[in-house]
Amino acid sequence: MKEKKQSATKKKSAHVDSDSLAIEYRELNFAKDMDAIKRIWDEIGWATEESEQQAMDVVFAVDDTVVGCVNGSPECSVLAQEGIMRLDQVDLPLCVIAAVTTSRIGRGLGFAQNLTAWQLARAAQKGAAVAALGMFDQGFYNKVGFGTGGYINEFAIDPGSIDVAKKPRAPSRLTKDDSAAMLKAMVNRPRNHGAVVIDNPNSALAECMLSENGFGLGYFSGKKLTHFVWLSAKGEHGPYKLERLGYSDGEQLLELLALLKSLADQIYSIQMMEPPEIQLQSMLKRPFREQAIAEKGKYYSEQNTYAWYQLRVLDVAACVGAVSYAGPPVGFNLSLTDPVAQVLSSAEQINESWTGVAGDYVVECADTSKASLVASGPSKAKGQINPALPTLSCSVNTFSRLLWGVASASSLAISDGLQGPQSLLAALDPVFETNPKPGWEF
Repeated sequence: MKEKKQSATKKKSAHVDSDSLAIEYRELNFAKDMDAIKRIWDEIGWATEESEQQAMDVVFAVDDTVVGCVNGSPECSVLAQEGIMRLDQVDLPLCVIAAVTTSRIGRGLGFAQNLTAWQLARAAQKGAAVAALGMFDQGFYNKVGFGTGGYINEFAIDPGSIDVAKKPRAPSRLTKDDSAAMLKAMVNRPRNHGAVVIDNPNSALAECMLSENGFGLGYFSGKKLTHFVWLSAKGEHGPYKLERLGYSDGEQLLELLALLKSLADQIYSIQMMEPPEIQLQSMLKRPFREQAIAEKGKYYSEQNTYAWYQLRVLDVAACVGAVSYAGPPVGFNLSLTDPVAQVLSSAEQINESWTGVAGDYVVECADTSKASLVASGPSKAKGQINPALPTLSCSVNTFSRLLWGVASASSLAISDGLQGPQSLLAALDPVFETNPKPGWEF
């Protein structure tokens, strides 16, 4: 089947005149462009099987996608989804840059960077206050204003090592046909600082379709699915990967952990992200011993900590307004730069009124925080900053990390070029909620 598909793709290929490339940016035409989009995903190894390309149809039919074309044919696509992201105790409108894909022909033409910047501008104009993405590596998306998110723990464990005394009830079997019910259970999860929710039925179905030998186990109250696990399976003894986890309280989470433990009779290894509400290492029996025994084995046991996502502010006033600080109010002038402005201005075909959040602001962090723009744009013409207040200077990349408490002001002054009087940095250190955890992969 795979050979036939590649042969068909080859027949549709066309030579490109390297001396006369017609570059075009536009929105996706689903009916006309999907063959080209699937060719891109096949080239980069994201969707090489028919089932994976069927999942693409489910997602691209409803999500917002823009494309970069060479001589009329899409060679890069950037797909965006809507969601929410919590800052402190406030859910903010979120733009998720969910998929950036460039063909072999489209490399080196600036497509990925320019189209991502365009999606940010479109999202800001629709009311998104923050954007986030899962990064393939650190550095590329910094050029459009993204800063690295918080650390997340990922485990590979012997499920038998889960130290939970609770005995799980017999679960119900779930398939991709239950994706809507699973999505509702995930939406009902507790929302901590940094929590992300992408309430997108098509995306939920596609994720199930993309799971290798995917299956689910869950619990119903009447007809309502209350809590569940969705896993991808590999081999008789694993390793399995926990792809989705839905619950609404601690007791349900404990039952799901006990359910995973019950699989240990046959499954030797499960990979999973740490649930935001717990420290998973403390709930494992002798984790260091398990890691030493299983080191470099097929059914390995390990714990990794890394930041897999990035985020950036799209609306300074909305994001600052979400901060609630019970201590003495901290006021300052904010001099903010935004690299996305240069990207948008250099891409001739992108004509958007939003060009980033660079400018001068007067900010107060308090029980009810606020930020007022006094001068906008990279040139920052004279504005009415408060001469009595100290000034904090940074990029939007750094300011986004500060607001979400990824790192403290004093730390960002060392690592990210944040500039301000030491007294201001010290005053800002306790202001922002720390340890943001999305709890949702994107």
